[in-house]
Amino acid sequence: MRLPIRARMTAWYVILLAAIIIVVGAFLVLRLRSDLTDAVDRTLHPAVVQIADGYRADGAPEAVDVARSVLTGERPAAQILDPSGRVAVSIGDPVARTPMLTRADAAAVLRGGELTRTVELGRADQRFRLVARPTSRRGQRQVAVAAESMGSVDRSVRRVLVLLLIAGPAALLATALGGWWLARRALRPIERMTARAAAIDLDRIEDRLVVPRTGDEVAHLATTLNAMLDRIGQGIEEQHRLVADASHELRTPLAAMRSEIDVSLRADDLPPAALRVLESTREEVDRMTRTVDDLLVLASLDEGRLELLAEPLDLHDVVAHAVSSLDPLARTRGISLSVDGPAAIAVGDADRLGHAVRNLVENAIKFSPDGGEVVATTWAADGEVGVTVRDQGPVVAPEVRERIFDRFFRADPARTRSTGGGGLGLAISREIALAHAGRVWVDDAGAKGSAFSLAVGAAGVR
Repeated sequence: MRLPIRARMTAWYVILLAAIIIVVGAFLVLRLRSDLTDAVDRTLHPAVVQIADGYRADGAPEAVDVARSVLTGERPAAQILDPSGRVAVSIGDPVARTPMLTRADAAAVLRGGELTRTVELGRADQRFRLVARPTSRRGQRQVAVAAESMGSVDRSVRRVLVLLLIAGPAALLATALGGWWLARRALRPIERMTARAAAIDLDRIEDRLVVPRTGDEVAHLATTLNAMLDRIGQGIEEQHRLVADASHELRTPLAAMRSEIDVSLRADDLPPAALRVLESTREEVDRMTRTVDDLLVLASLDEGRLELLAEPLDLHDVVAHAVSSLDPLARTRGISLSVDGPAAIAVGDADRLGHAVRNLVENAIKFSPDGGEVVATTWAADGEVGVTVRDQGPVVAPEVRERIFDRFFRADPARTRSTGGGGLGLAISREIALAHAGRVWVDDAGAKGSAFSLAVGAAGVR
């Protein structure tokens, strides 16, 4: 599952800060240890020189006095090693009683070098910093060693490390909370724009997003989206105008064609083949006329110009009139039409509701088998009145029950002459129902068949 953008932004804030804290913390710890070790070395180097010089001049007593005066650190220790690596003189901490250098290191110092090293001494393997340099007494070369415990250095480094381990997670938590708050605040204008844009549909295409006065990227995004909505609205308006104009222009030639065909059909001397062609042509002209009329209705709905003559009516009478107008079409296929149900009083436009019901009944006739039955039943329930048209045709699959009321949608792509319409009848029924603040839907009518329902508010119910 993909995280919201503010969660991803906060996560990146935390990851970036964690990386910075780790790098900076490691640098501070290493730098602190290095600086404290250098401070110890700056004490030990001159101390071992003075111890070596004192031993060279006056022997062990002078070396002891010098060591006690110059070694001031934690657990100071000093010693003089003979050429074999054994302790000749030990001063200070008990660790000086045993050699603090290996024989190899002592031999390297005797050859004229100087050694600076951190070693572990004593039973507890405590860390000491030591500096060794060659010295001599009565012509015999020896090694002077000065050492100091690294305990104070280790404690200081450990203290800083603990503080970083405590402060680091606290800083990460504060960053996460602050980053979440900042990301939420930064994205709040976009969330408002998203919610407003989601509410804009074809019925509210004239709505626009509020452009903030910040002059930043969010304002530019709102301006760009408004410009896109302007173009979309202009395109939809031009499309509606084209449909309306084309439909108006087609009505006259279609009416003329039907008149000429009717005149020709009344002639007595037509051969059977020509008669069949003319009858087929008239059916196609009737089909095109109905499609054009449907397009004009949809164009009026889209432009908000569909006038409703609202008045009290009995939906049962409207349904009966619509069914009777389709009785000739049903008889050609032997389909029985019937109207059932009680009176259903509503307020609406009888012609428009009759058109919607007629589309539902005509759809039921088209998809019912020859000799089948179509029943239109009126009803009243829960503040609504409506009609349910049941047929014996194929069941509408659940996955297309919402889309079946879309324009030009057909549940069966295999369009035939008997069932192929313009794909607008059910869409018009839905639009007319919505214009009356009603609704349409489809359900199963049993093992075989479907039930299309239209409902509007009952009279006296808002």
